[in-house]
Amino acid sequence: MSKFLVFLVLAIVFNAGANIMMKSGVISQPVKTGEGFINFVMSYLLNWQLMTGLTFFGVALIFYTKALEKYNLSIAYPMMTSCGLIIVTLWSLLVFGEKLSYFQFGGIFMIIGGIWMLNIS
Repeated sequence: MSKFLVFLVLAIVFNAGANIMMKSGVISQPVKTGEGFINFVMSYLLNWQLMTGLTFFGVALIFYTKALEKYNLSIAYPMMTSCGLIIVTLWSLLVFGEKLSYFQFGGIFMIIGGIWMLNIS
């Protein structure tokens, strides 16, 4: 396995983790809107899950830019977003208890097919 593939996988995992942490953060402590700018900003800064999510986005960016040194953007970006979508969807179903319709499940399977098609050449 090349180091650039490892960078891409880590970018995917940290990006998905960032989105999961952001959702966890707003579930545990909703962002304060309508209470002034300072309270709005402080509701972000004092929420460890939101700050962890923000940090994870930064880490994902570092790994992603390293992966782009090797991979075409036309492959790397769809891989990152599609794989991240699958990770986030599975987490949302299993941990957050979210529901998907049959059409949404169909869309997920089409995305998986698209990832496969991108990587067979």
